Amino acid sequence: MLLAQDKGLNHYQNQEYEAAQEYYESVLSERGNQAQAHFGRGSSAFQQGDLETAKYSFEQSLKADNEQLKSKAMYNLGNTFYQNQKTKEALAFYRKALELDPTDKEAKYNYEFLKYQQQPPEDQQEQDQNNKEQDQEQEKDQEQEKEQENEQDQKNKKQEDENQEQEDKEEQKENDEQQQQPQKQEVSEEEKSQDLKQAESILDALKQDEKIMQKRQIARSKSRKLAKDW
Repeated sequence: MLLAQDKGLNHYQNQEYEAAQEYYESVLSERGNQAQAHFGRGSSAFQQGDLETAKYSFEQSLKADNEQLKSKAMYNLGNTFYQNQKTKEALAFYRKALELDPTDKEAKYNYEFLKYQQQPPEDQQEQDQNNKEQDQEQEKDQEQEKEQENEQDQKNKKQEDENQEQEDKEEQKENDEQQQQPQKQEVSEEEKSQDLKQAESILDALKQDEKIMQKRQIARSKSRKLAKDW
């Protein structure tokens, strides 16, 4: 049986669909009901547009014990019903195929695609409205976050300006104090100079007074001498 299936598969892969179908039919005729042969016959018939034969053959292959083969048969039945524009039945078989094999990406894609197409217009409008409201709410939240960030930036800038202003004032105060110190020193030196000059004046005055006193004493002495001698 494996050899026969391989030969039929070779015809199928070479797109010799009619020859593949005939071979699988010969296998079924000689060896009776076999799920894999039904599956091969159904696939070959489907490629030739014989949807009735394909549908019957895939249904017969569902009797297989192989879960993977049954999943593929469900998927192909979904395709068959879809070609016959029976989307409700197609959806059901795609869903059954996914139940048997959740990893079947093609079955999942076809199921989601048909489900979206089957969504009633009112439901679609409601979904669109919900999506629009969600987008508006998200934009509102983003605007609020942006406003909060701007407010925080302004507060930070204001605080930085105040800190800078305080630093400038302190720096200016230090500069003023440094500038005033030399002036105080100059005033102090000037006062010392004035005090020195005043002391020198007083000393000069004292010396003058002393000279005067000396002169007076000398004059008195002379006077006394003259008086005595005379």
